[in-house]
Amino acid sequence: MHKILIPIFLLLFTTYLANATNDLPVPRWVSLKGDANLRKGPHMLATIIYRYEFPNYPMEIIQDAGDWKKVVDRRDGVTGWMNKILFSGKRYAITKTSPHSFGYDKPNKNKIIAKISSDVHVKLEECDTVFCKISLEHQNKNLKLWIEKSNLIGVYMNEIIE
Repeated sequence: MHKILIPIFLLLFTTYLANATNDLPVPRWVSLKGDANLRKGPHMLATIIYRYEFPNYPMEIIQDAGDWKKVVDRRDGVTGWMNKILFSGKRYAITKTSPHSFGYDKPNKNKIIAKISSDVHVKLEECDTVFCKISLEHQNKNLKLWIEKSNLIGVYMNEIIE
C-alpha cells in the first residue's frame, strides 16, 4: 500500500511544482543560460528565426504557454518562442545609450568613474528607483558601478532589485 502512495504523491508534487512556475508575472526579464534558438511557434519543429550564442543575454518574456515562453529581444525587436529550460533567473542587461553611458561611484552621481559604450553586457547587482549597480569585466578586472536604468535593456523602470 505504501509503495503505491509514494509514486502518486511524487506525481502530484511534481505537477504542483510545474504549475507553480507558470505563476510568475508576465512580462518579466530572464537571461539565457547559453546557446538558444528563437522559434516562430511554441514547439520544437517550429522554424528557427534566430540563434543566440551569448550566455546571459537578457530576454523579456511576454507570454506564458506552459513550457514555452513568447519572448522579445528588446535590443533589436525580434519576437518568438523559446522553451523554459533555456532561461535562468539571473539578471543581466545591455547598455543602450550611444555613444556612451556614464558609470558612477554612487547612485547619486557623485563621481563619474567610467564611460560605457552601447551594447556592453553587464550583470545587474541591485537597482533602486533610478539607478542600477552593475558589474562588468574590463581588462581582467571586475568593475562595480552605478548606471541610470534608462541606459539599460533588461530592467523595468519601476523595478527594484535587492
